[in-house]
Amino acid sequence: MKKVVAFMGSPRKNGNTATLVQEVIRGAQDAGAETTVFTLSDMNIKPCQGCLVCRKTGQCVMQDDFQNMFQHIIDADVVVFGSPIYLWQISAQMKLLWDRLCGLFDENHKPRYAAKSVIMVYSQGNPNAQAFQASFQTNETMLKIFNLNVVATVLATAGNDPNTAANHKELLAKAYEAGKTI
Repeated sequence: MKKVVAFMGSPRKNGNTATLVQEVIRGAQDAGAETTVFTLSDMNIKPCQGCLVCRKTGQCVMQDDFQNMFQHIIDADVVVFGSPIYLWQISAQMKLLWDRLCGLFDENHKPRYAAKSVIMVYSQGNPNAQAFQASFQTNETMLKIFNLNVVATVLATAGNDPNTAANHKELLAKAYEAGKTI
C-alpha cells in the first residue's frame, strides 16, 4: 500500500488550496493509498536556525511539530504540497516547512532517502496561469535537491473567491486524477 502525506499551506481551511488538496487525497484513497494530511497553520513549526546539525545527523535539533511531519515525509511514497501564492511564492506556512527539509540530504548535498513523487497544488488570484511559472519552476528545482520529484501540478487561477476551486469541475477532476494515478 502506498503512503501519501499532504501538507496544506493555506491559512484558509476551506479555501481553494484545501479543496484541491482534499481532492488529491480522495483520489489517492480511492486508489488504495494510506493518507495523512497536515494543516500547517495548525502546527507549531519553528523557523530554521541554520545550525546545520541536520546535515550531519539527518535530524533537526529543534523540538516542535516538524519532527512528526519529517518522519511522515521519510515514510511516504508520495508527498503533496498545497499552497496559495502570496507575493509570487508559496505561503509563509509552507516556507517554514520547506526550510526545515535540509535533513533529507547530507553534508555533501546527497539525498539520504529514495526518490519520492510530489504533487504540487497551487491556488492564485491572478487569472493568468503563466503568471508565476518561474516561481513554480524554482520550487520544482529546489525540491529535486531533496529527491522530491514533481510528477503533477494542479493550479487554480482567478481564485480570489475561496469557492473558485469547489465550483470548477474540471479542476476538481484533475486534482482527483493526480491523486488516483499515484
